Amino acid sequence: MRPRPGSTPGHRRAGARRTSPGLSRREGAALRELDRIRAPLFRELERLLRDPDYHRGEEPHACCTRAKNQMRISPLEAKAIARALLEVPELRAKLPAVLRRLKVELPRLEDNTRRQSFDCPLLEGTRCLVHDAAKPIGCTAWHPGRELTDAGWEAFARRDELNDRLHGSRWKLRVIPLWLKRALAAELRGEPRGSPEREARSRGTGPGPRGARLPCSAPSP
Repeated sequence: MRPRPGSTPGHRRAGARRTSPGLSRREGAALRELDRIRAPLFRELERLLRDPDYHRGEEPHACCTRAKNQMRISPLEAKAIARALLEVPELRAKLPAVLRRLKVELPRLEDNTRRQSFDCPLLEGTRCLVHDAAKPIGCTAWHPGRELTDAGWEAFARRDELNDRLHGSRWKLRVIPLWLKRALAAELRGEPRGSPEREARSRGTGPGPRGARLPCSAPSP
């Protein structure tokens, strides 16, 4: 949960575009709204980080590792992560390593919507690569040893409404690697951007059967 020194939580890194090739106007608007939903959570995190006891007794990002991590995300959050990894130059350079870590995790998971333990492929050392650009709502709202705040509950509700508007009512949460498997499918297949094969499969992440929207085993919605 601890941001990288010098980062500005909740603000997109320099180089990220507001509109992206391959995104519909509705998707672009939804991703911008997702940024706005995250903003109060980053302000909350900034306040918590002033407390010297915030991470006492726990290594930064311990909650991103297999022992504690069952975080689930929505299709729109996966789209935001994929866009950041593909378009922000600093993150684009990290994409091959993310894909390698993702390929390690996927065989360990069943392709379903249940909570499952995993090491987050977006974690590099003690740094969340997408912290500034596309951090999932659950990762931003959950704080070790603390109850979910009103701002956290509201952010989850608004995220779900946003996905409903974009994907209909039958989408469902999946653990992070399973949604990234879909959002980064062309990259996992090694298809270059703009290739005919990739363009033929450029429909993006779609709906799945609806179910419970609880993101992880920790005390969050």
